[in-house]
Amino acid sequence: MLEDCIELRHHLHQHPELSGNEQNTHNLLASLLERLNPSKLYKNVGGYGLVAVFEKAGAKRTVAFRADIDALPINETLPLPYCSGSMNVAQKCGHDGHTAILMRFAEKISQNPPDCNIVLIFQAEEETGYGAKKIMQTGLLQSLHIDMVFGFHNLPQYSYNKIVTRHNTFTAASCGFVAKLVGRQTHAAHPENGINPGLAVAELIAAMDQHNASHCKQDSFQQSTLIYTHIGEKALGTSAGDAEIIFTLRAFSNKDMAEILDFAKLTLAAVGKRHRLETSYEMQESFPAVENSTELTDFVHRTAVECDFEVEEATSPFRWSEDFSQYLAEFKGCFFGIGSGLYSHELHHPDYDFPDRIIEPAAEFLSHIAHRINIL
Repeated sequence: MLEDCIELRHHLHQHPELSGNEQNTHNLLASLLERLNPSKLYKNVGGYGLVAVFEKAGAKRTVAFRADIDALPINETLPLPYCSGSMNVAQKCGHDGHTAILMRFAEKISQNPPDCNIVLIFQAEEETGYGAKKIMQTGLLQSLHIDMVFGFHNLPQYSYNKIVTRHNTFTAASCGFVAKLVGRQTHAAHPENGINPGLAVAELIAAMDQHNASHCKQDSFQQSTLIYTHIGEKALGTSAGDAEIIFTLRAFSNKDMAEILDFAKLTLAAVGKRHRLETSYEMQESFPAVENSTELTDFVHRTAVECDFEVEEATSPFRWSEDFSQYLAEFKGCFFGIGSGLYSHELHHPDYDFPDRIIEPAAEFLSHIAHRINIL
């Protein structure tokens, strides 16, 4: 059965599907889950998500586990979503491995059921931040009366199978901030007759960078990363009249995320007013911070120690983001890491590949969690 899950991982790696387009992946996983005879199998949940329920008679708790199933666009030299050049679809974040781990775990609990109801969430659209929210909006998980939810992610630069925990924030909040500034085009020979947004863009970039410098400490970490700018047109006879600028904003708490968002909005408005520009903004791909339950983080850490897994408490949150946070808005939960090799390429690197060797130990660790949950 492990060999089948490795083969599944390889298939998903060779046939990746972008967020929102996971139909073939959905159909394949549905056919594999049906062979395990779950009590219930819900298809097309919030798009191409699947939810499998394994019920245990007399169970007092219902415990959910989630894996993501989508791939991401990438080219040969730079991670996406904001790179130039030809784009391919690839499994460069390990979602193929996460899916294989959860499927292997499904096999284990179908053969050796724990004393609780198990809900397995195979979630689409994680990379864009929409998948978990769409599943939650269906109301299905709420109707299953879930008591707690666990999620995991492979972590390069950590030794194979090391369990990495983190109290409070595990991954950062993030948001795309798209700012637009509109002035007035004019002939390049008479720029004084127009309203050029160039200096306003420079001022906005400088202000965001200065904000970074004053919020670089962990206890108040806020970060803006310049992603993209576009000013005017490629027309030598025309002074620029509009501009677009994109930042990715990050923070280690949802409170600090709200603060940096307010700063970006107010700064944009002030800069626009100073330079007589009309301004607007929109937010894209918003991820709240993953803020773990203290009780469940203690439980995961203790389970790793008692079941002879190497374990480490991360000293600071990870700066990347995860839409697992959407589940934590309603359910108590814990997100943790599984080491995928000290010398592995980082996530989203074009040469990244998920190591098959961690599928079985990771699935076994999920089984330990499920079988020990009643000691809480």
